[in-house]
Amino acid sequence: MNGNAKNLLLDLLKNIGCSEDCATFQSKISPSGLHQSTVVVSFPDGRKVQGTGEGGRKSDADISASQAAVDQLFYEHLDLVADWDEIKVKAQAGDALIKLGIYLSADIKSASDKSKQLQRLESNLHLAQVFDQWKAQGDPDLAMWGANLGEERKATLVEALIWQRFEMKVITPDASEQLRPLIEILATEQVKPL
Repeated sequence: MNGNAKNLLLDLLKNIGCSEDCATFQSKISPSGLHQSTVVVSFPDGRKVQGTGEGGRKSDADISASQAAVDQLFYEHLDLVADWDEIKVKAQAGDALIKLGIYLSADIKSASDKSKQLQRLESNLHLAQVFDQWKAQGDPDLAMWGANLGEERKATLVEALIWQRFEMKVITPDASEQLRPLIEILATEQVKPL
C-alpha cells in the first residue's frame, strides 16, 4: 500500500469485501483553477460516507477527498472498519465452542462420529456456506460485509459470530479466572497432578 488516504480507503473497503466500485469519485476544476474531488462511498448495509477535497492535481484532490471520507468513517462509522486481529480471536473462541458442542453432544455417540461431524461442520467451505445463507436471509450482523470476501474470511466471521451469540449462554462471567489454574498447571515445567 502506498500510504496515501485513497489507498487506505480502498484497503478498508477490501477488508470488508467491497470492490473499489463502492467508492465513486467525481472531479471538476474550481474557479481558482484547483482540482476538486468528491468521493461517495456506498457500503453494503446502505450507509454512505462522503468526502470532498482540493489539490493542484486530480490525484491530490482524490487523496484529499479520500482523507475526508476516511476521517468521517473513523469518527462516525467505526464499526465499518474491520479489525481482523480481533475477529480472529473471537473466531478461535467460536471454534472452541463448536468443538465443545460436538464433543458434549449426546446425539453423537462414538468418538469417531464426533470427529467426522466436527470435520464437516468446522470446514471453511461449510462455514462459508453458512455465511452465505445468513447473509441471504438478511442477518443484521452480516449487513456491512460485501460480496468479495473469500471462503476463509467468511468462515472466520461465522466462527466469530458463534462466539458473540453463544458466549454468554455457555461461559460464566468468571470463566477465565476459573480456567487459570488449568492453564498454569499445563504451562509449568513440572506438571503437577490436578
